[in-house]
Amino acid sequence: MGTQPAKLRPDRFVALGLAILGIVCAGLASLLPPAGRLDIGTTYAQPYIDGFYGLERNRQFSYSFTKTKASVSFPGIGSNWTTVVLQASGYRPDGAPPAELVIATETLQPVQVILRSDTARYYLLVPPGDDNLRLQLTSSTFSTATDPRQLGVAIDWIEAYQLEYGWPFWQAVHFTLIGVLGYWLARRVAVAPLPAAALVSTVLITLGGLLAVYRIWWAIFTPVLWGLLAGLHLALGPLRAFTRFAFARGGETLPPPYETWIWRIVLLAALIKIGGVIYPQTIVYDERWHVPRTQMVLDGRFIELVVPSRVTLLGDTVGFEGGHFPYSPLWYLITAPFGLVGIDLGLASNVLNTALDVSRSLLIAYIALRLFGRPVIAVVAAGCYHLLLMPYFLISWGNWPTQLGLWGALVLIAVVLAYYDHPTDRRALWGVAAAAALAILTYTVVGIMAFTMMGIYALIELIRRESHTTQRGRLTLIGLVIAEAAAFLIYHIWYVPVVVAETVPVIASALARRASRAEALPLPTPAIDGAFMLNHLTWVGIGLILGGAVLAWFTARRAHSLLISWWAILILYSLVNWTIADMILKHVFFMLPLAAICMALALDWLWKQGIMGRAVTGLSLLYLVMSVAVRWYHFIMEKRHIV
Repeated sequence: MGTQPAKLRPDRFVALGLAILGIVCAGLASLLPPAGRLDIGTTYAQPYIDGFYGLERNRQFSYSFTKTKASVSFPGIGSNWTTVVLQASGYRPDGAPPAELVIATETLQPVQVILRSDTARYYLLVPPGDDNLRLQLTSSTFSTATDPRQLGVAIDWIEAYQLEYGWPFWQAVHFTLIGVLGYWLARRVAVAPLPAAALVSTVLITLGGLLAVYRIWWAIFTPVLWGLLAGLHLALGPLRAFTRFAFARGGETLPPPYETWIWRIVLLAALIKIGGVIYPQTIVYDERWHVPRTQMVLDGRFIELVVPSRVTLLGDTVGFEGGHFPYSPLWYLITAPFGLVGIDLGLASNVLNTALDVSRSLLIAYIALRLFGRPVIAVVAAGCYHLLLMPYFLISWGNWPTQLGLWGALVLIAVVLAYYDHPTDRRALWGVAAAAALAILTYTVVGIMAFTMMGIYALIELIRRESHTTQRGRLTLIGLVIAEAAAFLIYHIWYVPVVVAETVPVIASALARRASRAEALPLPTPAIDGAFMLNHLTWVGIGLILGGAVLAWFTARRAHSLLISWWAILILYSLVNWTIADMILKHVFFMLPLAAICMALALDWLWKQGIMGRAVTGLSLLYLVMSVAVRWYHFIMEKRHIV
């Protein structure tokens, strides 16, 4: 006990030094006079404004109308005298009184401005406050016969620039917490003090530079970043303990050095991915569709998610031409409790969705370890998954049930592998059945792919007619039947009339139309699929995946039939995609964990080929990292934004 404080003392001094460095970086960032501009008529301004109507545009400029009360925030600005410039129009219909706008801040008494009807600039001098300037806007309103909204004033843009140096109190606090929490987190995954200090120092200096040049874009994020670091600290211990337990129950154990590397990968991925989706600028496209469905659960309308309704009317999105399709309600049940305690459903769903994506590293590592028995392959595969571009795209798109579906499918694969050597274990049947039920209940489309994969696997095992293989095949098939029986009783039963009356005829009609055509490939879909996969995997990734697939066959110590069935999904559902229904390439998404495992095998083989092989390995990883960085910036800061 007496040696523990002595061991911690160096870390305390380093943490104190990083806290001081954070304060210095925040202070130095303010030497460049803080300034920011918000183009109100663009989606880039949305995180900073409240009380505005939607975006509008005329021939001169884009703008948004204020409501009776509105506010505009400039994080990181305002610790000293600040000039605010506002370009706005006080348009009013003929005969209406001029537009009045009252502007106030915490340090500024309300100032009334009479706006001109045309576009003009207005200047305001704001006394020193804290370094988070917030303008409160109160305006007179009008409405017309064709537009019943109570419209205030049309604002084009607002600028704020600090005239003199002011101490950035809150940014100094945020930087301090980032430095201390970041260092502590690195030390918890066994990063040595010097590299940990160098890493966190680099982050603080970089953040300071970004804060100086892009003030409001980063000042809004620093409190979120240290909050994320604190959350990762709280989650790390329980997750570590549970993962060790789960690996041990599955018959595998990662040696300590490899386990440490797994958690380094998981934490880094969490910082990048969760940090990305909670960055206020991020627009998650499908949020507008899924959040209302979770709200249906909170409103007591859960049954509408279970039975055929407008929610399940998928239309042309998956090629069933208006037919209903079972839309798994599990995601909405999982996220509803966050709404009950007052947490924003969009934010909670984005974080949970990304946490599922990050945690796939652990499932991929277990599957790789179980298949090949080599911890290094497990670790590299866990990292390679995050070097694929498609997961980032889907996180920003917001395919929440799809993401949950893949997570459930990986759980099923892991459980089947866990009982691979002991198919007669009395717990095996219920374990496989429970995992299969999770797979089919998470998201029906991906669940069907998981069931198809496991059905092929079971048939291959039965055909081999050996004692253990027959038992494995029987175990898997019975588990799938039990799982589907449970899913059928819960909600598939409601779709029997719809499937018979709509879905089956549509599929039969599609097949008949394809069969009546002379050309072998009646649609250009294969070319589209190929372009899509190239876009999300890159030539480097595809080369590694194909090479690794060959290595996987020769180096797997068990479950070759599982590898065959997994690759079969890509072939079978590509055919479905080309001839019957557009699955929006969910079959490609389903293959990504296997792709990561194959990439790991290829990189490991290259690394062993001497200097040239190591050079190719390093260059490949560098290319993939840079591709991810560029694409993730695009998904966060550019995609789906309106300028």
